[in-house]
Parts: sequence; structure tokens; C-alpha cells
Amino acid sequence: MIDPPITAAEPLYRIDNTDPITWKWNYTSLQGTPSAIDVLISCSKATATWTLTQNMTFKPTATFTWDSNKFQQKQVGSQLPVEQYTLLIYDSETSFTDTAEPGYLAPFSGFVFGLYTPKPYSNLSEWHCTTCSGASPLERQALGFVVTMSLLTVFSFTWYVTGIAALA
Repeated sequence: MIDPPITAAEPLYRIDNTDPITWKWNYTSLQGTPSAIDVLISCSKATATWTLTQNMTFKPTATFTWDSNKFQQKQVGSQLPVEQYTLLIYDSETSFTDTAEPGYLAPFSGFVFGLYTPKPYSNLSEWHCTTCSGASPLERQALGFVVTMSLLTVFSFTWYVTGIAALA
């Protein structure tokens, strides 16, 4: 992957983006060039794979632009899940699960990205955290447990060191 680099942090893209997503990659050490390339995305949590393009013309440096908003409306018919996805690139004449012969294009699945849908803006002064707790850090049960265990430890240690007569 050239853009975004594979060493960068996992990129996040809006599903309903206004700007299409562009990926750029190159092929190295190929002795036999494929006639065409298939590009897919896979979501393991949704156990689904979507074809972005089939029979893409092979070029040593490839660029693919994906409009996820149009794709979702035309291809998916429902909302793409907010999840992690894997970009799959392979020779159109093979299957993604095939093992490539030496010198030929091996299937690529080394690029992971995330898709998300934005939440509506809420003013910070009006925002309420539903998962936050207003309780004190030390609740009564925890405090009672700590005091009980401390007293039990002091009494048992005193009995062990001095004997039962020292407790009376």
C-alpha cells in the first residue's frame, strides 16, 4: 500500500462521506502479470464480503477510488456496519483463497480500515453521560469489607504472635 501507508495507524472513513476514498498500491516482484484485478472489502464481524470492482485493468501502480455513499445506496441496500474491514486484492482469474504460483500475484489482505457513521452534534453543557456513575469512589460495601478484613487481620496476627491469652 502506498496511500495510506500500511505502517500508519488504522484509517477511519465515514460511510456517508462526501469525498470518495482513494487507495493507491503497487505490485512488486511480479514475473507474470495478471490480466485483471478484483478489489473487495470483507467484514469478519458481519461475515460478509462486498465486491468494489471486478476486472480492474492491471497497472504496476494502481489507484482505486471508492464512493462508499453511492456504493451503499446501490449495492448494499442497507447500512454498511460500523466495523473494521479488510481490503482484498487478487488476480481476477483466481480465487482469493488460492495460493499464488511463484512470480505471480498473491492475494493481498494486509490493509485494515474502519468505517463509521457520525453521531449528531450535542452541546457539551447539555450532554449527559449515561454510563457514568455519580457514586463516591469508595462505596459502603467496599469500605465495610476493607474495615472487616483489617480487624480480622489484626486480631488473627495478634493471636498468632502472643497467643490466645493476649486477646483477653
